[in-house]
Amino acid sequence: MYAVAPEPYEHLESAKHLLDGLRLAGVGVWRWKVDSDFLLWTDNLTEVHGAPASRYDATLDSFKRDVHPDDLDDVWRAISISVQTGEPYSFIYRTNPKVTDQVRWIETRGGLVLDENGEKWLTGACMDVTTRVRAEMQLTRRLRQQRALEELGSFALGEESLQAVADRAVRVAADVLEVPLAKILQLTNSGEELVLLSGIGWRRGSEGHEHVSNNASTMAGFTLQEGRPVIVSNLALETRFSGPQLLHDHCVISGMSTVIAGSDERPFGVFSVYATTARAFDPADAEFLNALAHIVANSARQIAATEHRMLLVREMAHRAGNMLQLVNTLAHRTFTPNHDLAKAHRIFAERLGSLSRSNFLIAKGGWTMTQFASLAREVLEPFRDRVDMRGRDVLLPPELCFDLGLILHELSTNAVKYGTLKNVEGAVELSWRIERDAEAKEYFLMEWSDALSKGMEPCTQTRGTGFGSKLISLLVEQKWGGMTCTDSENGYRFSCRVPLNNTEPARNSLGGQAA
Repeated sequence: MYAVAPEPYEHLESAKHLLDGLRLAGVGVWRWKVDSDFLLWTDNLTEVHGAPASRYDATLDSFKRDVHPDDLDDVWRAISISVQTGEPYSFIYRTNPKVTDQVRWIETRGGLVLDENGEKWLTGACMDVTTRVRAEMQLTRRLRQQRALEELGSFALGEESLQAVADRAVRVAADVLEVPLAKILQLTNSGEELVLLSGIGWRRGSEGHEHVSNNASTMAGFTLQEGRPVIVSNLALETRFSGPQLLHDHCVISGMSTVIAGSDERPFGVFSVYATTARAFDPADAEFLNALAHIVANSARQIAATEHRMLLVREMAHRAGNMLQLVNTLAHRTFTPNHDLAKAHRIFAERLGSLSRSNFLIAKGGWTMTQFASLAREVLEPFRDRVDMRGRDVLLPPELCFDLGLILHELSTNAVKYGTLKNVEGAVELSWRIERDAEAKEYFLMEWSDALSKGMEPCTQTRGTGFGSKLISLLVEQKWGGMTCTDSENGYRFSCRVPLNNTEPARNSLGGQAA
């Protein structure tokens, strides 16, 4: 005996069954009597919109209040067309953030129907499609970002101007991320601050003039310290650092920044974007900005490498002659009639060794701007555990670095003979920094402090009389137009101050021998 099957749709004709299915599927149904303010909807429609149930008052106005103000005109236009033509409608709108718990994307479909009295009703169903819409938007955004990266990468590959690459990169960042402000900050030679290399949306004339400290109290400095992308939701509420005045002047609320790598351990700078409205930057945005920063970094390396090769060819010819003249001067000053030959030979060999180490480090970088810290570590390698070094990661002209290597050699040699390095324990102190005066002129300051030494020679005079002392004076004062100062009251303290704005040295400064 077989059971009799129920009539088709028997159970689904029950309103309760239909409502249960709609509720569990997250679908709400509404029904509007055309040309009136009367609106009906299922109990779960407010839940679909993320609005409280108390919002329902059986009026069309209550529905309009739930729609995002920017979408309301489009929604009503679609409804009007459906009423006029009788064609089904389908559109997606956002909920009003002032009414709902959060902005949701709602898809609605439906059309015009007539009731048993011949009256027109517009009816339809709504469902929350936020997850789907956001996924589609994310995919569209990622594809757009990918195309932008490909185009910028191709442009940078054939571009010989770093400024052009930086300018294009900030435009791409602002356009793709849809922000009004973007900038690239480059770490200055002093290592103490960053300067605006390129930007979009900032006040005219900011490039090359806006300076930002690189300490951790600023967003750029904090980014350098973190070494990874930094996202700010609300600058006014930020506790990790304070935004510079430039950001406040431009009414920045949200922002994001990442490090632009350099050709070595020293970073090139920071790439940042900012919004003047609350913006929730996500990891995908950070990845995109990071990729832009990599393109700028690679371009900087590529352009620098090309410039290095060209400079190296010219510098090799120039330095070969200068090096021979310098060696000749050192030999002439070292092998004097009053010197013991064996002692003079040892001193000369040590000075040549210092020359060799300095030359190797600087030539390795192509005779371009050189990290003084690396030079100091290289020259003072034999005493690395006995020299306390303190200073910023500053960049200096190669020839100045070369001469500073000679000076460090003479100072360390003196400490071995007469000071701290002569003993088993103790350390000398070496510090350096770049200063800027009221006229924006920059100076390199270096200080050597040896608590046990009395000077460059074992005598009571403030300044030594040997060739080491004379060499230092000739290099700093005559060749570079700087100043030296020594103090032997409490040990030996040497300091020098070299102007950096004019990095061309005076020629024929070593007693008639060009260096």
